[in-house]
Amino acid sequence: MTRELKTRSGTIKFPAFIPVTTFGNHFPLDPLVRPYLPLLAQAAMVSYPYAQGPVPSLRIPLFVDSGGFACLLPGGRVEEEDGLGVLVIEREGEEARRIHPREVLDLQERIADVAFTLDFPCPPGLDKNEASRRVALSQANSLWALRNRRRRDLPLFAGVQGLYVDGYRESVRALAGEHFDGFAIGGLVPRARNHQLVLEIVRDVRKEIGERPLHLFGLGQPDLISRLFLEGADSADSSSYLRFAADGRQLGNTSLRNRDPSPTERLNLALRNLASVGTFRVPLSATGLLWASPHWRSQMSRQITT
Repeated sequence: MTRELKTRSGTIKFPAFIPVTTFGNHFPLDPLVRPYLPLLAQAAMVSYPYAQGPVPSLRIPLFVDSGGFACLLPGGRVEEEDGLGVLVIEREGEEARRIHPREVLDLQERIADVAFTLDFPCPPGLDKNEASRRVALSQANSLWALRNRRRRDLPLFAGVQGLYVDGYRESVRALAGEHFDGFAIGGLVPRARNHQLVLEIVRDVRKEIGERPLHLFGLGQPDLISRLFLEGADSADSSSYLRFAADGRQLGNTSLRNRDPSPTERLNLALRNLASVGTFRVPLSATGLLWASPHWRSQMSRQITT
């Protein structure tokens, strides 16, 4: 039996890789790739900070996460406000921006087909007390969102965080008894090189949540994702297909690199990267464009012969 998730914009059949995109003019490659997403993916993911402004037509379901990963970036921190976790982003020369779970949920209920609660990653090496505080505030935010959501056709996924495997297990146990539509594991990116650790975390969370959907934030390595899907994950999202393309690289074949790709070459690389991780074929409208570029052929031939 095929596992699936029904949304107001269509049904997503699992397993599924969800490519990350952004709205606005943050990254020039995103608007070029976006028209091809319905051909190469079942849904798209945008993070709260990059989902402001006009929403482009996607023609596939839209996942909107909270952007809580920004607490790991320079100027980012987590504060408590009335028992909930608030993301604070403060950059030099700018007024501090405070992102409350209410703001995240309001935006999600306007534009999202699948929503994720505001959670805060605990990278390896984080102080244990700070990790416990972040996990507790992530749980509080999840419960708040569950009790304050208004759209009943919006699947709500609770964020699961931890510092160690036991922490992830305890975190999900605190939420598994509630009526969340799914769960999402965060904080895996800095642990992704340790495949066994990531696999163990996914197995433990899957045991606690039953048959509800399980999403993984930030993972885009084809070999790792395929193993995680076998272990019980249903979906994963990443912008790696874009980041590699912008750098002139192909997922799964990093020995080849175009050091000065044109916009068209970046677009074709992004499509091929997305196809490789999403197990789709590159659409006919894009096939052949890459090798039609003499500059790309000369770059690749030079690196292959050397």
